[in-house]
Amino acid sequence: MEELAKEIQRLKEELEGKKKEVDDLKKWINRDIDRQFSSPIEEFSDRELDTLIRDGLAVVLLHVESKPDLRAITSHRKTFGKPIVLLKRALLETTFRRIDSFLDHQFQFNQQIAALCRAFLVRVQHNIEKMSRIEERASRWEEDLVILKNKIDDLRSRLDRIEPGPTDHPPK
Repeated sequence: MEELAKEIQRLKEELEGKKKEVDDLKKWINRDIDRQFSSPIEEFSDRELDTLIRDGLAVVLLHVESKPDLRAITSHRKTFGKPIVLLKRALLETTFRRIDSFLDHQFQFNQQIAALCRAFLVRVQHNIEKMSRIEERASRWEEDLVILKNKIDDLRSRLDRIEPGPTDHPPK
């Protein structure tokens, strides 16, 4: 038990040292060095792909509506807050009237993309289920083939043991 506690303490100290090294690197380059590194999707496992699809579909469904909600415009200023909010709403309303048709097309496109993503997800799930049923049938066929092969081998061995009778003709 004491050895385990010593090993844990050693690992904690090693981890603390590594953290200091990273902090030193951050100070040396004067910025944060952590970035998202994405692996090629082809290298993802099935679980990682499922997570990626589920999260990506959630984001797509979240952003289907591309028009801003004018009611969500607020201001934290006490004195000038109401005039600023009115100005912002007026600017957005006049600006979006001009690009409203574009946003309508974008909204329709987003809806189609979301529906397509859902359809792909359903298709993939159906294909996975179909593949598992096919694999199950193939494994049963393999078992049947093994049994059939054993029976054929048994019949051949029995035929080899049978002596030719008076009605049997010897092979030429």
